Amino acid sequence: MLTAAEKRFIKSWEEQRQGGKTKYYLLYIIVGTFPAILVLSFLASMFGWFNKLWLTISLSFVIVTIATVRSWAANEKKFRKIIQREIKEGMERDENEK
Repeated sequence: MLTAAEKRFIKSWEEQRQGGKTKYYLLYIIVGTFPAILVLSFLASMFGWFNKLWLTISLSFVIVTIATVRSWAANEKKFRKIIQREIKEGMERDENEK
């Protein structure tokens, strides 16, 4: 049986999947890079790591891209796991009713 949180996740993830992986990547990479630049710039200035803006932007872009790809994969895995569990439980219920 699905919990309320699982139902919300399935509904929202199905909507995300409809948009496609490319749109998901573009949206979250573009939106995520700006805050990542701010955070990385702050950390770099605090610890004196580096001062080059292009390095901060590049590193932020790479970090956000990796996080976005992993996020898609994790959500897809969670979605499939929930669906497979529900299919299995449905088949078991059908067998028990016979």
